[in-house]
Amino acid sequence: MARETFTDGPNAGWTCWRRDPDGRFASMLGDFFFREGLRGVECRMETARKHSNGLGYLHGGFIMSFIDMAMFAFIFRQLENSAAVTLSCATDFLSAGIVGKPIEAHGEILKETGKMLFVRGLVTQDGVNLASFTGTMRKIPRVARPSGEGHATRPGEQQLRETQVD
Repeated sequence: MARETFTDGPNAGWTCWRRDPDGRFASMLGDFFFREGLRGVECRMETARKHSNGLGYLHGGFIMSFIDMAMFAFIFRQLENSAAVTLSCATDFLSAGIVGKPIEAHGEILKETGKMLFVRGLVTQDGVNLASFTGTMRKIPRVARPSGEGHATRPGEQQLRETQVD
């Protein structure tokens, strides 16, 4: 995912994670912005009709996807030499989100061990609390990204296949 930091305009001071439309899940959500602020890392994303549910509010799955991306923004400094995966994310929905208004999140790292990170945060919109969340992330070795159709194998899966063939 490309990272771009803006120095002027309405997004001055924000860094954008932007994925070119490549068919992956994150590219369907839209641009994701984050910055280090007074309350730790702050995140923001615009919302549109494509993020709505059948009632016209923001879809819970969209909010949870935003939360997952926010958790990675909270830990981005810890990932200079590694990658990470989400092991768990507990979300409590507190209010409905309105389509067409940006959502924001702020949060913090509660604890870091050798391979684990524990985070918590809050999603808001216009000062209204939409969701609170906690998450557990695991650091993993950074591997080459799959090309073409983007099919990856699970760690150790290739070794298992090779031993089954022999």
